[in-house]
Amino acid sequence: MAKNAERAAWAAVATGIVSLGLFGWSRTSGVSVRARLINDVVLPLSGMKRRARDGHDLRRQIALHRRVEPARPSARLRRKFAIDTFMVDGVEVFEVRPRVGGSDATILYLHGGAWVFDVLAPHWWIVEALIDRVGARVVVPRYPLAPESTWRDTYAFLDRLLDSHLITERERLIIAGDSAGGCLSVGMAQRLRARGGALPAGLLLFSPALDLTFSDPRVLAIEPHDPMLAVPGCRAAGRLWAAGTPLDDPRVSPLYGPLDDLPPVAIFTGTRDLLHPDATRLHERLARSRTSVALHSYKDLCHVFVASPIPEAARALDQAGLFIRDCLSLDRA
Repeated sequence: MAKNAERAAWAAVATGIVSLGLFGWSRTSGVSVRARLINDVVLPLSGMKRRARDGHDLRRQIALHRRVEPARPSARLRRKFAIDTFMVDGVEVFEVRPRVGGSDATILYLHGGAWVFDVLAPHWWIVEALIDRVGARVVVPRYPLAPESTWRDTYAFLDRLLDSHLITERERLIIAGDSAGGCLSVGMAQRLRARGGALPAGLLLFSPALDLTFSDPRVLAIEPHDPMLAVPGCRAAGRLWAAGTPLDDPRVSPLYGPLDDLPPVAIFTGTRDLLHPDATRLHERLARSRTSVALHSYKDLCHVFVASPIPEAARALDQAGLFIRDCLSLDRA
C-alpha cells in the first residue's frame, strides 16, 4: 500500500511538472495547452507513429480496423440531427441535416483514412461542426477502400454518386475532405473539369494528401516532428490504393494534374504535419493559375487538427464556415 501511494505521489508530481512545462511552452509559442497535450503526450502514447513507421504491417492493421469499422453517428448526433442512409451500387451513404432551420447548402464530405480505413469518430465531429456553422446537409459516403478496391473503383463510385444524387446542386455544393479525402476532393474537381461537368461551388481541404510519392524533401524534414504520420506507412497505403499505377500519376496524385479553372479552394494545414508541404505546393500552384485560394497554416499543429478538441480547431472551423458562406453567398452568422 505504501509503495502504491508513493508511486501515485510521484506520478502526480511528474504530471504537475509536465503540465507546468506545457503551460509555459504554450504561453511562449502561442499554441494552446490542449494542443500541446495532444501533440506531445496523447498521440505519442497512442502508438500511432510507431505503427505508421512499419509499412509492412499495414495489411494487419487494416484487418483489425475492418472488425470495428465504420464509426457510425452517435446517439447524441442522431438526437441532434436528422440522419438517413441510402445505397449507391451497394455502398452505404450517410445523409446528415439539421432538424430545423437549415440552409440550402450541401457538403459532400469525403473522409480521410489513408485510402484504406473507413469512417472514424473524429470525422463525425468535423461534420457536426460544419453543420453547426452553415446549416448544411452533409453527404458522407463510405467510398470503396483499398486493398479490396483501387482508385478506379473509388472514383467510379464517386462519379455515380454525383451523377445520381448531386447532379442538380453543383452551384450549392461544397466538396470537402480531410487527408485522403482531400486528395479525392481535388481529384473529383479535376475529373469534372476534364469532362466538362458542372463544378462545385468550392473545395474545402483539411490536411490534404496530394502526392502519393511523399518524396518532397520537406516531407522528410517534418517527419521526425509529426506525432502521427510516417512516410513508410503513408507510402504503403498509397501503393495499395494505386494498385500498380505509378504514384506520381495525376490520377492518384492530383498535385501532378491540371489545377487551372478550379472553383475557390480553402486549405487548412498544421506545420507539424508531414503533409504540410503538399498543402503549400497546392496553394502555390493554384495561386499561379489565378484560382481563388486561401491557405490557413497553423503553427505546430498536426495532421487533421480540426478533429481535435482544441481552440485552434474551433477557430479553423469558423474560418471554414465563412469560406462556405462566401462560396454559396449565404448570410454570415
